Amino acid sequence: MPADAVVLGEIALSGEIRPVAHAGLRLKEAAMLGFERGWAPAGTGKADGIALADFGNLRSLVDQILGR
Repeated sequence: MPADAVVLGEIALSGEIRPVAHAGLRLKEAAMLGFERGWAPAGTGKADGIALADFGNLRSLVDQILGR
């Protein structure tokens, strides 16, 4: 994981990445702490100061992290 990245989500046994409570507040706090990028479940929304990419399952998240 890159040092400037934050990851939010709950991983189900099926590999689906689910939203977490108060994701907007968590992303806002992460931006204040200096994080510049983030990965979160689809539908999380936008965050000021963080380039956010969204994913629906674990495979797509791993592919993005590894640059595939």
